[in-house]
Amino acid sequence: MTGVDSELSSGKLVALAAKGLLASGLPIDAAMRLLNWACSFAVALNADGHIIAASDNTSTMLGYPGSRLLECKLTDLVCEQDRDALARTLQAGFRDGEALPTNLQFTKGLNECIWLQLRILAVDGEGVTPFLIVVGYDISAWKVSEDRMIHQALRDPLTGLGNRASMREQMCDAIQDARYTGNGIAVAVLNVDGFRRINDSLGHEVGDAVLRAVGKRLTGALRTEDSVARLGGDDFVILLPGIGNAGEVSIIARRLLTAVRQPLPFDGRQLILTASVGIAIYPQHGDDEVSLLKNADLAMYRAKQNGRDTYCLYTDDLGAEKQRELSVEISMFEAIRNGEFTLHYQPICATTTRDVYAVESLMRWTHNGKGVSPADFIPLAEENGLIHLLGGWALRTAAMQLARWDRSGISLAYMTVNVSPVQFLHPSLPSTIRKALTDSGIDPGRLVLEITESAVMRDPDKAKAVFEEIETMGIRFAIDDFGTGYSNLGNLKRFPLTCLKIDRSFIRDTPGDAEDCALVSMVLVLARELGLEAVAEGVETEEQMAFLAERGCRFIQGWLIAKALPPEVFEESVVSGKLRLHNAGSTPVLRDMVIDD
Repeated sequence: MTGVDSELSSGKLVALAAKGLLASGLPIDAAMRLLNWACSFAVALNADGHIIAASDNTSTMLGYPGSRLLECKLTDLVCEQDRDALARTLQAGFRDGEALPTNLQFTKGLNECIWLQLRILAVDGEGVTPFLIVVGYDISAWKVSEDRMIHQALRDPLTGLGNRASMREQMCDAIQDARYTGNGIAVAVLNVDGFRRINDSLGHEVGDAVLRAVGKRLTGALRTEDSVARLGGDDFVILLPGIGNAGEVSIIARRLLTAVRQPLPFDGRQLILTASVGIAIYPQHGDDEVSLLKNADLAMYRAKQNGRDTYCLYTDDLGAEKQRELSVEISMFEAIRNGEFTLHYQPICATTTRDVYAVESLMRWTHNGKGVSPADFIPLAEENGLIHLLGGWALRTAAMQLARWDRSGISLAYMTVNVSPVQFLHPSLPSTIRKALTDSGIDPGRLVLEITESAVMRDPDKAKAVFEEIETMGIRFAIDDFGTGYSNLGNLKRFPLTCLKIDRSFIRDTPGDAEDCALVSMVLVLARELGLEAVAEGVETEEQMAFLAERGCRFIQGWLIAKALPPEVFEESVVSGKLRLHNAGSTPVLRDMVIDD
C-alpha cells in the first residue's frame, strides 16, 4: 500500500473515531482540536451545510481565517465545477449516515486550487442535533501524478498527438453530441504513401522525423474544433465534427493531401510525400467509433488502389467487397488443406508453325464447384502471406510435371512459372527454387521465372541481387506483362533477362489499331536489340498471329492455340495431335531456340 493509499484509508477511521467522540458528548471544538493532529482537513456542518466548526489545519490549508470559515457553507469553498457534486455528497451523508469518498477541488486563497479527498459521516444521537463531520487529506500531488499518467496514456510519444485510445474517447463523445444535436461527423484515416521505403532507404530516424512533420502539417490544416491522432505506424486519424456531407469532406480531404504534399527538406534535398485518405461519415457509414474507423480504413485502402495521393469516400459497395474478400480469404485456408489448387498449362508456340515449344504454368482454384479468379485470390494471398506457400507449391509442382512429361515422352524446351512481386523479394525464394530443382531433377535452364515489371521496379537494387543469386543456379527469367509497368532500358540492361512477354492489352486491338501496332513493333525491335526473345500473350485471331509473324515475333500464346489446360488434357491434346510438339531434341533454352521454317 502506498503512502497516499495508507493516508486515505485511515481517513475513515479518523472520521469514525470523531463520530464516536462527538456522539458521546465531546464538544465540537474539542473534537476539532483532536482532529487537528490526525488529518489535514476537518470541519463540522449543520443541516444547511454551514460550517459550525473547523480545525486550525483547515484554516491554514485553505488560507482563510477560522472566523471567515464559520461564515461560509462548505459549498462556498469548493471550486465551481465541483459544487453540485459536493451538494449531492452532503445530501447522501445526511440521508445514509455516510457518503462514499469523493475527490473535489477547493479554492485556496484567491487564485489557487487544491485537491482533497473527503470522508463524510453523520453524527446524531439522543439530545444531539444531527450534523456532519467532514475530514479530508490533500491529494494534490497524487492528482498531478495521475493526470500526468493519463496524459501519457492518451498521447503518442513520437508526435505528441493523441493516440488511438484518445481518439476513440473523442469519437465516442462526438457521437453522443451528434445524436443529441443531429449534426454529422466525418472520420478520415490517412496513410503516408511509400513510408516503408523511406524507413528502409533513409533510416528510422528520418522516418520518425517524417511522421512528426506529417502530424504538424495535418494539425495546421485543420479547424480548431477538429482533432488528429496517430494510430500507429504511418496511420493517422482525423475527427471532423459538424461535417456531414461529401462536399465538405472533399474540401478538407484535398486540404490534407496538399499539406502532406509540400516538400520536406532533408539533408540538402527535398522529400516529396503523398498520402492516401479514406473517409466515413456518421451516421451514414457507421453509428459507433468502431464501424466508422473500420469503414474509413477500407476507403483509405481503396484510395491506394486508385493510385495513391488521393482520397476516397466509403460506400456500401466497399463494405460488401471487403466481406467477399474475407470470405475468399477464409476459404483459401480450407482450400490448401483440401487440395483445391491446381496448375493448368498454356502452350507457347512458334508463330509460323504453331508447334508447341513450351508451356506457362498458371494457378487455378476450384471452390465449391466454381472457379475463383486469380485476380481475386492472388492479391489476398500476397497480403496474408499465403503467397509463399502457394508460390513454393507452384514451383515444385511445375518442375515435377516437366520431369513427369519428360519420362512419358512429352519433351518441352522449358516451363515458365509466375512469381509474384511479394514472393520474388522474399528471402526464402532461392531455397524454394533449389528444392524444386533437387526434387524434380530437371535442368535448371528449363525453368523460366516470369517476373512482372512492378516486382522489378519495387526495389531495383534488391531485385538485381535476387536475380544474380538465382541466376547462379542456371534459372532463366522473363519479364511478364511487358509494357504495363515502369521499366526502362537502363533497368532492362541491368537484369539477366531472357525473354519479354508482350502484354495482351497491346495485342487485343492489333492489327486494326495503329498505335498498338506501333507499340508492339517497337517492343519487338527493342527485344532484338537487347538479345531477348519475345512472346506475345493473348493471341486470339489469325489476323493477330499473321501481324506478329510479319513483325518478326517468333512465339505466341493465347486462345487461338489453346487455353490453359489441366495436365491430363494437355497430354491428351498432344497424343491426339490437336497440339503438335516441336522436335525439341536437346531441349534448347530460350536464347538457343531456332525455328525450322
